[in-house]
Amino acid sequence: MSETLNYEPELNLVYLPDGEVVNETNQDPAIPRISGYQRYWVAADLGQANDFSAVVVIKDQALPIVDDGKIIVGPRERTVVYADRFRGVSYVDVVDHLVRLRNAPPFGGKSELAIDGTSIGRVVSDMLWDQGVDHKAVQMTGGQDWSKKGSRYVNAGKTFMIENLAVLFASGDLKFAPELPLRDEIEADLASFATTTTAAGNQIISQSRSVGGHGDLGIALILGGFASQYLQAGLAVQQTLRGWW
Repeated sequence: MSETLNYEPELNLVYLPDGEVVNETNQDPAIPRISGYQRYWVAADLGQANDFSAVVVIKDQALPIVDDGKIIVGPRERTVVYADRFRGVSYVDVVDHLVRLRNAPPFGGKSELAIDGTSIGRVVSDMLWDQGVDHKAVQMTGGQDWSKKGSRYVNAGKTFMIENLAVLFASGDLKFAPELPLRDEIEADLASFATTTTAAGNQIISQSRSVGGHGDLGIALILGGFASQYLQAGLAVQQTLRGWW
């Protein structure tokens, strides 16, 4: 009696400089070449000189995996892998910091930058633009949707972005990396949002900021979650916003 042997191919993933991730086939025609990706979203909330600015980085990947003997692209995974807060620096220093961070390993060559484009964010955006640094400047509005305004500016409702982040966490599409620095501070920032309903039935989300400048890390993560969901062509997945974390 013959036996049927289940062959499980082994993966040897190659991480390319541009963020593409492929399985090494060793020129074996029986092994299909499957292309996934690993990229990063660098998102920054910018404060005045005496206020805190904050940066978070989300790793966004969908890697080749073996499923039932076949090599396919696995599920999309997003993870908050970096967080930092600083203050008391000039706009020039802020721009230099963002550029260095975006180019630093492992982010270099496969990262996208999104900043808060309101208030002083317009100044920082102009400085980045003058240096040829591609980025998106997100201007927070009171609406319930978002729209592109030219090559770098995006208008997005603050409530819309917060609800988007809530959905990402509730669905498990976004997680914190184990032992992420400043995770407690990020969660405290997110918990500081409050929802109120106007007489006209519109929802308004407000945020309390402490004298220590808290709130910045939460805003940075809200920006990153929005950017990862809506600002990358071919990756945006429209979702019905629901719930709260």
